[in-house]
Amino acid sequence: MKRREVLKTGIGVAAALGIPHIAFSQARPVKVGLLLPLTGPFAFAGQAGLEGFRDAAEYVNEVLGGIGGRRFELVVEDTGYDVAKATAAFNRIVSRERPEELLFVYGDSTGTAKALAPEVTRLGLPFSATSFSSELADPEKYPTIYVFGPTYNDMFEALLRQIRRTKGRARVALVYSNTEFGRDPIPYAKKRAPELKMEIVHEEVTPPSLTDATPIVLNLRRANPDFVLLQGYALSAEPLILRTAREQGLKASFMGTYYSAELALIQRAGPAAEGFIVTYHNPYWYDSLNQGVQELRRFRQSKGRDVSYRTTYYMGGAAAIFTIAEAMRRAAQAGKLNRAGLAEYLEKISDYTAFGLSQGYRFVNHRLPYTKLYRANVKDGRFDAITDWITLG
Repeated sequence: MKRREVLKTGIGVAAALGIPHIAFSQARPVKVGLLLPLTGPFAFAGQAGLEGFRDAAEYVNEVLGGIGGRRFELVVEDTGYDVAKATAAFNRIVSRERPEELLFVYGDSTGTAKALAPEVTRLGLPFSATSFSSELADPEKYPTIYVFGPTYNDMFEALLRQIRRTKGRARVALVYSNTEFGRDPIPYAKKRAPELKMEIVHEEVTPPSLTDATPIVLNLRRANPDFVLLQGYALSAEPLILRTAREQGLKASFMGTYYSAELALIQRAGPAAEGFIVTYHNPYWYDSLNQGVQELRRFRQSKGRDVSYRTTYYMGGAAAIFTIAEAMRRAAQAGKLNRAGLAEYLEKISDYTAFGLSQGYRFVNHRLPYTKLYRANVKDGRFDAITDWITLG
């Protein structure tokens, strides 16, 4: 794939969907910069997410008529999940694109988001990322940064509450990658667990991907936890850890957050995935009654694209683009289609659900404080919801 890509689409599908043809004006486009890990350890997630970003952007242009008569474009850069490369890519985009056109940037990781936070704040540039970092959800420090979901602290809170309901005075182990992504909620977990009468009995820090999980599982067996919380992998280690734990007879229950909530975990871990509990805040592609899923399926069919299972990363990418575009559309209607106007209308978008791809976009401290818990069902090859929406304050 080329390092830089500008997504431009026509509006021919509108007729196929029964939508009147809407011609774009000659005004310059509005753009979202995407810094994505299309190579590297999390390329699987980056490439799947890009597909969701693209479909939603095309839908905005071809079905919704763009943004106030202006074309909606994506400017894509591959970061390789490397903060230095992502920072260089950000600088290229910002220096190359006109400020009146580049209204939003979406980053690839917690590390990248934290590295860029001071600069996007200085520029007044609305920003989000694949990260759900707790540190970024601070409107006073970072007034133009938005977390499009619960933070990792929120996710751990939901998991810890589930542990409390299940066992009470449980023994808990934390296994996480030595990345910003992995470390983010660990201080919160260490503080919160004792408040819930739990004991943190072991802590294991690993690389973001593994070839052998035996030493980790042996350490866990010695610690004898009731529950193991995994964080910071995006399927780069969880299946191997689960399989090894099953082989070694470890009886603990395993849990993970948003980036573990993908069907590939079940496919890769097999029977060892049974009962794995995750936090997740978008619908799954198999939630056929969800309006957003129906819209995306119908749109992809109109384009002759595969409508088999799309990943959680796809769903999250599509939801983010629909929401950014909607805030732009509202800003355009108010005559405020610029960076400041977009930030203003992201604050006001509380009635929007991205066609049901989210519970809603009522930001509280610039994050969306709700999630659900799902449990892996190996027999049916899916994650089943075990709670309704959990509100996290």
